[in-house]
Amino acid sequence: MTAHEFRALLQRAISGDNSAIELILLMYMPIINRYSVIDGKFDDDCRQYILMHISLNLRKFVI
Repeated sequence: MTAHEFRALLQRAISGDNSAIELILLMYMPIINRYSVIDGKFDDDCRQYILMHISLNLRKFVI
């Protein structure tokens, strides 16, 4: 994905396009999963919290 394509995707996500938000979350899922490990164990609740936090606050992002 080029920088221009990512910027367009991000703009769509910021404007509330759920499919764009989903694509961004899928793109960053490896990083989200890595930060969802607590005490050496994967924590699904932590991952859900991260996903929710990103989804709810993405609209505050300014390009």
